[in-house]
Amino acid sequence: PDDALIARIAAAVPVPLVLHGSSGVPDEGLAAAVTAGIRKVNVGTQVSAAYTAALVSGLGPGPDPRRALTAARTAIADDVERLLRVISAPSPVLH
Repeated sequence: PDDALIARIAAAVPVPLVLHGSSGVPDEGLAAAVTAGIRKVNVGTQVSAAYTAALVSGLGPGPDPRRALTAARTAIADDVERLLRVISAPSPVLH
């Protein structure tokens, strides 16, 4: 993300800024964007990918998917917890 542009826009408008399509943006980029003025970070695709990867990895022979579903839910929780640490670490400037 263009952090200087984000900061200028955040200073110029009275609404919270949203970073759409942030899945795949490195953690440092997310943290910098929040510091610059982003107030909502959309990570749905990234969280879905973590869920799907864990589900596919956990599915084995047999009809019972519960172990894989548990692993998938854990993968989501771990990814969201990590992302929250990333975007909470900076001290955002409030407008």
